[in-house]
Amino acid sequence: MNRTKREWLKSQIETLDDNDHSQIYQIITKFSHNVTKSSNGVFVSCDDLSDECLSEIERHVLFCIDQRKRMDDDMKTRKTYERMIQ
Repeated sequence: MNRTKREWLKSQIETLDDNDHSQIYQIITKFSHNVTKSSNGVFVSCDDLSDECLSEIERHVLFCIDQRKRMDDDMKTRKTYERMIQ
């Protein structure tokens, strides 16, 4: 995975919630145990992760982005219907 894609992935992960971070942690530990835990969180170097691991993380991030978009679209539709009813 190239550097630009890794940076994009990092920026997208930062926008996710704690539950999604937990799921990404599970993906990482499936492939590597080279993580550092502290009171500030879990730290991992992308250089230590295989392309297979990064691809799985990317699929999860894309899924999360898609679900967030679907929920936002659904909320807009609901608000439109609420205005029509009133």
